[in-house]
Formats: sequence, C-alpha cells, structure tokens
Amino acid sequence: MITTLSEALAAGYVRGDMKYQRGYVSRRADIGKSPVHVAGGRRKGELYVLLPSWRSSIYCMRQYLYKKEGKK
Repeated sequence: MITTLSEALAAGYVRGDMKYQRGYVSRRADIGKSPVHVAGGRRKGELYVLLPSWRSSIYCMRQYLYKKEGKK
C-alpha cells in the first residue's frame, strides 16, 4: 500500500495534472512525506497528493499521480 509521495515515486508513479483545491497545506511541510489519497467522483480511483500553493493561502494544489508506462 502506497502511503506517501516518496513511496509512490519509488514505485514507478509520475506526477501528472495539477488543480487548485480549497484548503491549506503548510509550506514548511516535507513534500516527500505528503500522504497519498484516492480520488472519488469523476476521477474515482486515481491517486493524488495535496501540495502547498505559493500564490495563495486559501487554496492548495492537488496533483494527480499516474503509473509510468512499461514499469511494474
């Protein structure tokens, strides 16, 4: 089970789309230790992490993770 961004990247996932999401993530937090979440709704089942936004303190960035092709 993948629990952090560092584990996901080591398992062969790559960073994909980024979207703004209302919420705050500390800019001092270690990004590699960001927990991985599973999306619901239209993107059900896709993995994502929440990253800090340097442009706003009201919004954070939701970055989706995709499995790199050819690596298992």
